[in-house]
Amino acid sequence: MKLLLTLLTLAMALHAEITLPDNFEAEFKQSITNDQGKVIKYDGNVLFKKTTESFFDNTGIEQSYSRSLFKWNYTSPTKKEVCTDGVQLIVIDHDLEQVSNYMVDEGIDLEAILKVAQKITNVDYKATYKETEYIITLDNKQQLSKIVYVDNLDNGVKIIFNNINYNNTSFDVKKLECQSPQEYDIIQG
Repeated sequence: MKLLLTLLTLAMALHAEITLPDNFEAEFKQSITNDQGKVIKYDGNVLFKKTTESFFDNTGIEQSYSRSLFKWNYTSPTKKEVCTDGVQLIVIDHDLEQVSNYMVDEGIDLEAILKVAQKITNVDYKATYKETEYIITLDNKQQLSKIVYVDNLDNGVKIIFNNINYNNTSFDVKKLECQSPQEYDIIQG
């Protein structure tokens, strides 16, 4: 009986789900390595907010859905802002003075990735989502520390998070907006 309880506990621990907070802010360092071994490094900060929106369907029944809003502020080596709500992606490149708008069809759904993650060590999880394998590492507070994967262009991507602030009660949703300067060129993708 003791062995059965131990095995059940271990099985539940290996299938533990990583959950995102309602919001977070963090600094990040990102490196992208192409198939020739060339590495590009970026620094910046990221903001995340889970939102739930309600609407009434055509039968008058209230329905709701949740969205994940992200804003990546790149500060080095270039200054750029990337905002997404999972449907639309806006990239403001301040060095090129241009704004690009895209519809997201193959975006990274961090929340969905974390839901399928399976524990492989005390701090590491592995998730396969849309044919891409992700390794997610948590810190000692069970907060995101690192995400590693190979993108659809065969680039190795590593994102390391620092100074994470989970569930900030004074989180300002307006900080997630990408404000496009009027004088920038606009590109529809």
